[in-house]
Amino acid sequence: MGVSKGLILFLLATIFIALSLRAIVKINEPRFIFHPAMALELNPKLAGFEYTDVVIQSGTDKIYGWFIKGDKSKPLVIFFHGNAGNISHRLDFIRFMEPLKLNFLLIDYKGYGRSEGSPSVNAVEDDAIATLLWANEKLKAPFSRIILWGRSMGGAAALYAASQKPNVAGVIVESSFISLRRMASELFPVVPVAFISDSWNNDEIVSRISTPKLFIHGTKDKIIPFRHTEELFRIAKEPKQAIPVNSGHNDTYTRGGNIYRKAVGDWIFKVTGTK
Repeated sequence: MGVSKGLILFLLATIFIALSLRAIVKINEPRFIFHPAMALELNPKLAGFEYTDVVIQSGTDKIYGWFIKGDKSKPLVIFFHGNAGNISHRLDFIRFMEPLKLNFLLIDYKGYGRSEGSPSVNAVEDDAIATLLWANEKLKAPFSRIILWGRSMGGAAALYAASQKPNVAGVIVESSFISLRRMASELFPVVPVAFISDSWNNDEIVSRISTPKLFIHGTKDKIIPFRHTEELFRIAKEPKQAIPVNSGHNDTYTRGGNIYRKAVGDWIFKVTGTK
């Protein structure tokens, strides 16, 4: 028995609508994910830090950042911020961590702060690995003395870089998510998951790499629920450690206070073999 013309037209119309909706989602996806700020509200000098401006070639674009100097004998922490603002909004955090005398490298992704280009999932990954390689080459920082620290969306950047160079000393995943699709499906349940980019699969990376991992998350986080880190920790390959904090999404270190700083510092010094 032949297929009716009406059924064929219906299937074609369904496929057309699905493809159109997927195209709309893909076009608008960056607007939902990335919320960059261009203006730098503060610089490390005004905040009292000794620092150097950094320019890194990432693909065809230049990205900008700051190398904030600590004690030369201490490890280098490459910090990847979240999806909003820019590096100038993270100086309070660097001030909070100052007693540990760590060296910090902060960068803005493409389209953030002074960095060229436009943000995208692939661009963030490119920026992360370009920054890590730059630090190793230009700052002469051995991978075994580099900590990758990503907060929120930055957790995906840090884990991607660690997946490419798993011989880094360790990776800190703070207030991050299981995967982009999982996060999107929770925020926008009406959008079919197949329409979302199949990227930033943090669960796949943590289950595969043997790089030491520290997970930090606020138990009262209403933006990226605590259960995301619970699942990441459960499936993560050893060695791993977790620090739950009685906080929301953006106040882990302020709510965690001295206990947070000491716990993170102890872990960093342990995995880098420093004091």
